[in-house]
Amino acid sequence: MASHLPDKYAEDRLHRYVAHFTRNPSNLSKLDHAAIGYAAEEERKQRQKNYFAVASDYYDLVSPLYEQGWGQRFHYTPIFPNFSIADSMTAYEYLFAEIASLKPDMKVLDLGCGLGGPARTITKKVGCTITGITNSAWHVERGTHLTKEAGLSDKVKLVRGDFLHLPFEDESFDAAYSVESLCYSPDPEAVYREVKRVLKPGAPFTFHDFAMTERFDEKIEEQRKIRNWVEFGNGITAMPWVPEMRGAVKSAGFELLHEEDMAFRSSPAPWYYGPAGDVWWAWKVPGWEDFFRVIKMNSVFLVLARLLHMVFILVGAAPPEVLELMDIMWYCCRSVAIGGKMGIFTPMYVFSCRKPLRGSANGTGKGGATATGVALRRQG
Repeated sequence: MASHLPDKYAEDRLHRYVAHFTRNPSNLSKLDHAAIGYAAEEERKQRQKNYFAVASDYYDLVSPLYEQGWGQRFHYTPIFPNFSIADSMTAYEYLFAEIASLKPDMKVLDLGCGLGGPARTITKKVGCTITGITNSAWHVERGTHLTKEAGLSDKVKLVRGDFLHLPFEDESFDAAYSVESLCYSPDPEAVYREVKRVLKPGAPFTFHDFAMTERFDEKIEEQRKIRNWVEFGNGITAMPWVPEMRGAVKSAGFELLHEEDMAFRSSPAPWYYGPAGDVWWAWKVPGWEDFFRVIKMNSVFLVLARLLHMVFILVGAAPPEVLELMDIMWYCCRSVAIGGKMGIFTPMYVFSCRKPLRGSANGTGKGGATATGVALRRQG
């Protein structure tokens, strides 16, 4: 059986991940917060060259904690009225499957499947067969075990790979979707083109992703800092920007059918009340499970937890790396909550697309505005 918490994972996995961000990889005893928040563009571009290793090291590190604290599904969701976070996730996955036009007889590709939580929910609802791809070997091991436990091994298969180089034949899938994963690519257009390659003509492609919104301004230092925090806290090397994503979808040759920031569907609670540790909303949302989940992210709880772990470290009951791990989790949660409150970030921007039929106007993949043109307008 796959281990939930691998032995000594905090030490070796944390060192591997932090080494991608600190200016002094030989000194990992303390995070370099300046290097995280105010990274120069040269540093970010260097990480982009190693995007696969950065994301893989990140998820090898945090996945056991995610599962322990958040569950087998690692994505954000709009909050539905009178629904808990977990129930909202399920309801949203059902809605997302409808938006993605998934049908029972389809062979579907899940890009960046994590432990396969959404894939298992969707296949139980829809009945389609899903192949999930992830960059983490531990995701495959643990997710395959969880899929077997759920009795869905004939419906969901997880494989390790790079979605910039998909290990599948041309036109081998009836549909593709992704949940908070394509943002890990340093080149959105390249991954969209690779997805287009493995889809059959006319096949739908829908993705829900982290993105800096159109309100994000690269020239404002505070906004760049929050973007860098989101990148570090979530293992991302180049946060995408909505206009660039839109241009890249069209340039890759997809027909863009619909786009929407699903964060605006969250009601009455904002989607970020969980990672913000907002216990006021936790009281109002039904279920003690959510309250205990949210209170663990509250600032008071985090201070107390840090003091407690300092005692553990002092008596030798915990490695010193635990404090750095707690800092990473702070960046993971607080950065998205701050960005969400500012309106410059969303974790759930949805694009619904379709690969053109052969002979249609966009069939050659040259239609629409180019991502390069959008990027130039952004800097101008």
